[in-house]
Amino acid sequence: MITKLGIYSLITGLFIGLFSGISSFMVAENIWVNLTFSKILGEDKTESIVTFFSSVAVQDSLDYFFYDLPVFLFTIGLGILLLLISLFLKDHQK
Repeated sequence: MITKLGIYSLITGLFIGLFSGISSFMVAENIWVNLTFSKILGEDKTESIVTFFSSVAVQDSLDYFFYDLPVFLFTIGLGILLLLISLFLKDHQK
């Protein structure tokens, strides 16, 4: 199950990255260009999540995660992480 989730995350990340690259190359203004979590969640929701934590280090890392990190890089990283986890777990279902 984790392997399937990893593969699906990789495929999703590659498709989002492909559409983002094509859209930025064509200078098109659509949802794929610079897609981040702050665009998906909205500015108010994102700001409330970031300011919920009182630590400056946590706020800085969440700022990067929500405002700067493209979604396709997150999904590709998640897919790689899930595939690495699935290498070490045994599937006991028959």
